[in-house]
Amino acid sequence: MAVRQLSLWLRPEQAAAAELDAVIERLAAVHGTAVFPAHLTLLGPFEAEVDAAVGSLEQVARVLDPLEARFVETRCELAWHRSLYLAAVPEAALRRAFDRAVQAFGVPGKPGFDPHLSLQYSQLPVQDKLRLAATLSLELPRTIRFDRLSLWHTAGSDATRWRVVADQRLPAGPSRRRSS
Repeated sequence: MAVRQLSLWLRPEQAAAAELDAVIERLAAVHGTAVFPAHLTLLGPFEAEVDAAVGSLEQVARVLDPLEARFVETRCELAWHRSLYLAAVPEAALRRAFDRAVQAFGVPGKPGFDPHLSLQYSQLPVQDKLRLAATLSLELPRTIRFDRLSLWHTAGSDATRWRVVADQRLPAGPSRRRSS
């Protein structure tokens, strides 16, 4: 298969995903922006051959347990991909997940890791983003449990064209096999 621009996402458990997806959909409807599934980008964007990347996804999913991330504030930036988001505390479990992903996917160097959960991708002026942040009905701080790892084709800035390549549930429990 061809080389594609990919991203590796942690996906929230079902109840949290439904709540966050509703916020993302509401913001998109009001501002004419893209709808996308709630996620925390663990790695990306990066270029990889799809079959090899699916194998790396499976490798990482085998060694990760579902994890929790703590979100402490809403932030906005000029950058389209960090337009309006919940900032996560980069605690040990998130950092381990990131390090395992970097290793498994063979990403050169060590990319930066500033974990967050995007609520909107847009080019709105910062003042508008600040007003949006003030209207959100998400109580912070909050802890969100992530129980899936997804590989997405994320070429370009049109999030409506992004597509899931593969998805893995993060199996929990002491009886599952672990490998490093």
